[in-house]
Amino acid sequence: MGDDTDRLGDLQARIAWAYYKEGQTQAGIAEHYGLTRARVNRLLQDARETGLVQITISSPLASCVELEWRLQEAFGLARAMVVPTPARERQLYQAVGEAAAAWVGERLRDGQSLGLGWGKTLSASVGALPRRPQGDIAVVSLFGGLPHSHTTNPYDVASRYARRLGAAQCYYIAAPMYADSPATRATLVGQPMFTRVYERAAEVDMALVGVGDLTARSTNVALGALSHEEWHSLLEAGAVGELFGHFLDAAGNPVDHPLNRCFTGPSLDRLRAIPIIIAASGGMQKTAILRAVLLGRYLTVLATDEQTAAALLDQGNTEEPTA
Repeated sequence: MGDDTDRLGDLQARIAWAYYKEGQTQAGIAEHYGLTRARVNRLLQDARETGLVQITISSPLASCVELEWRLQEAFGLARAMVVPTPARERQLYQAVGEAAAAWVGERLRDGQSLGLGWGKTLSASVGALPRRPQGDIAVVSLFGGLPHSHTTNPYDVASRYARRLGAAQCYYIAAPMYADSPATRATLVGQPMFTRVYERAAEVDMALVGVGDLTARSTNVALGALSHEEWHSLLEAGAVGELFGHFLDAAGNPVDHPLNRCFTGPSLDRLRAIPIIIAASGGMQKTAILRAVLLGRYLTVLATDEQTAAALLDQGNTEEPTA
């Protein structure tokens, strides 16, 4: 029996060499050794499973590709895109944003519509979009605006995307991102103009969004979307960040906080029903909210960087919000 096992091992080694090193076809190998093609295929599979054959991909992107597959499997994503983490944070926004924007640009077709979030990453992503002549594309901002103009203002992000894509229509929510009270919010969203935009937002074919962290580096706080008092109270309520303007806890559930009743955009339930939702976000400060979003199964596609991807897959490696 030992001799038979040795002979099988020798045969397997020869078949593996012929296939992987010499580039011979399975049909040719089968004919050479007097075997069926199914037998050759099975021996090659066994060689991979037992470690007789080990494949090494010699590429700087190999670790990123591995992380992509692991993220897809762990969080049920249709696609993950992982870019090498740049040395400078500004380059990180651009690298992650451009990966997501390129993915959108390749798939968005005439007659379709794109919903947009806001933030530094989306603002940095516009250059990766293919320039198009004007066509039957609609861009819909999913957020109200900030009180001052800035390249990361939701209005500016939407208008720049619309120009680049040659969109025939661009829709905005003509209100502050957060109303001063639930009653004010109810008054605003009851207006016909808001109803029409909300209907457009709920019907988009895909949405490209960022996620907002609640660490000391929060863009929401830095750009005035949140006051410091609101930031502290959100942390006390258990929030780790926001998606679609709605603040979530570590498990991906909306927190019980007045701001979640003051957001002037469409409801979270309506937004999460969008067929394809792409998040572009990276940086260790985003790991807590990104993990919450992934656990809540809000996303179809994620674009992030290598360090953040590794942290998302490592339960003990997260930069938590701190007041």
